[in-house]
Amino acid sequence: MSWKRGAYPEYELEDVIAAIFALKETKGRKQLAEGLGLGEGSVRTLLKKLSSLGLIESKQRGHHLSDKGESVLGELAGKFSEPVPVSPVEGMPSRALKIHGPPTFKSIDLRDEAIRAGAKGAMILRVKDGEPVFPEDGRPLRETLPELAEELMGKLNPSEGDALVISWAEEPHVAVKSAIHVAVFLRDEVPRELAEVVG
Repeated sequence: MSWKRGAYPEYELEDVIAAIFALKETKGRKQLAEGLGLGEGSVRTLLKKLSSLGLIESKQRGHHLSDKGESVLGELAGKFSEPVPVSPVEGMPSRALKIHGPPTFKSIDLRDEAIRAGAKGAMILRVKDGEPVFPEDGRPLRETLPELAEELMGKLNPSEGDALVISWAEEPHVAVKSAIHVAVFLRDEVPRELAEVVG
């Protein structure tokens, strides 16, 4: 039945969000496909859909966000940040993002969601008294991983109460996707236009 696979777009909401973050800068289709870990056919379909919704503009040298796309990106960024590379965890590529003003959560449930999305592991922390702590017992991350704690604060510049998601996987794009999955799962709201891309 594998002949059918090409007939359906092989991307999910997390891929769409990763594409919106990536297209802040002009990218060619091949470059985007490599970054997202998707086939070029799926990326072609995704770009066509983003274009039909007026979220991107395409030129000879690639694709980038339109004014409407920039506005959607701003809406997204008000909920959570773009995943950024941080030091490897367990020897694997890691990505981290912050979630602004998150609801109450159980970090074990969110870790399970990250693993469901393909991560090998994840940590979900909360910023308390200006540093990342494990929410269940308030233990500071710096007690076990001081370099990572410092890196998170420097790269993400979070505010008091923000949640921090660190996700790691064998492939960088999977770490990105699983971190975004946790953010979407926790915030349970994405710009309507992005939901339409997968709808």
